[in-house]
Amino acid sequence: MPTDFFRATEVTDEVRQQVEECFTYAPWDGVKAAKGGAVRKSIADSVLVIIANVPPCPTRTVAIRKLIEARMDCNAAITHDGKW
Repeated sequence: MPTDFFRATEVTDEVRQQVEECFTYAPWDGVKAAKGGAVRKSIADSVLVIIANVPPCPTRTVAIRKLIEARMDCNAAITHDGKW
């Protein structure tokens, strides 16, 4: 079983390679761009629903920020094909 750098207890060559791969820019092809676009639209629509139905307050801001964070995590999952 390959090393999972999230659970690594030492820096090996394999761990170093995985970390490098995780933080290297990887452009999307058409399939990944379509998936990312679908996620972006869905989350953007959710933010608009929140703006229309939830009163402005610090809690609403946190909810919107979590959706932005969720989009970024989805982008990373798409980029790395669910590897990380």
